[in-house]
Amino acid sequence: MDLFDKIERTRHLGELFLLWLWYKSATNDTVFYLSDESVLALAIGDQIVFEARLAQTEKTVLSGGAPAESREAFEALKQGKAVSAAKIAMTRDEKAWQFTLQSATLSISGLKIPALMTKADDEKIFERQALIEEADSLVRGLYESFLSMRLSDEWEREAKNITRWIDDNAQD
Repeated sequence: MDLFDKIERTRHLGELFLLWLWYKSATNDTVFYLSDESVLALAIGDQIVFEARLAQTEKTVLSGGAPAESREAFEALKQGKAVSAAKIAMTRDEKAWQFTLQSATLSISGLKIPALMTKADDEKIFERQALIEEADSLVRGLYESFLSMRLSDEWEREAKNITRWIDDNAQD
């Protein structure tokens, strides 16, 4: 099986991961506890993109304000569209990152890193690289937490809670 086939066969996991992040950040005071015992605050930012699963050319982009709280976002889910990308804001230890996370590949784009503390130019490169690696590590930690939940016996209950959350917010 080539890489393209693997991506296509597991694409739904990225969509479910973004939906789970959205659900958890909206219902759990935005706090995530990662397996390395670090605490991470996360919120869906000012853009969320939905795509129809069968017709990938049908796309809904909601931006500005708090699109993840809008009725339109929940209606897109009710219509069978999946979250294909979302702007994410995350904070750990007073360091804040913003980026767009793509569901199909879990790739990060448009990464804004915390302000650099180093004054020397040659040290800035290393600090910048460390902050980029930390962002990647945090996203991996979130994905690990998601997979742990997804593969657990608690997933059925979690899935019902997510469905109820969508239904409740689509009606408001």
